[in-house]
Amino acid sequence: MERVRQTLRWRQWPEIAKTGFFVLLIIGGTFGAFGLFTIGMGTSTPLVVVTSGSMSPTLERGHLLVLQRQSPENIEVDDIIVFQASWHTEAPVVHRVIEREYVDGEYRYTTKGDNNQLPDHPYTVYEDIVGVVVSAIPYIGYITLILQEPGVLPLIILVLIVIIILPDVVSKKDSGNDKREDVETEESTEELNT
Repeated sequence: MERVRQTLRWRQWPEIAKTGFFVLLIIGGTFGAFGLFTIGMGTSTPLVVVTSGSMSPTLERGHLLVLQRQSPENIEVDDIIVFQASWHTEAPVVHRVIEREYVDGEYRYTTKGDNNQLPDHPYTVYEDIVGVVVSAIPYIGYITLILQEPGVLPLIILVLIVIIILPDVVSKKDSGNDKREDVETEESTEELNT
């Protein structure tokens, strides 16, 4: 580890550069891990947040859902799926499969929200399915919902920038005070000697 620090001349880096390096390292690691997770789950969207109450009480607003891609014949009645719907374009829909048919060489899934009175119309086809819910974690999704509120994300970015820059500014100010104190001490010593 010491050899790496010497090669990078780590001790010569300003504190803000060291902090920025670690932030980039964390972000890169996070995106890399997420990329592996998407490959493992077989879908480009393995995580989805519930934004409505249509699946209540099974799934509430703020649940974080973990999705996995399934083959069309493995999607069964009673599975909860996430799919793109022509009648709801703002976000994917999270509903339960209540009927599955094989017609004209394709599977057709009739879906319905647990808290809805009527099934969705029209049916859903396999190409529209993002994934099958394999796990649901309550409350975690509220982080995403809060970040989607207007003005919250810029505020958080500003706070993070201040947190990253402030220690560097304070340490420079403190080192300036230390130098002044050293000069004052030297002057006092010279006055006493004369």
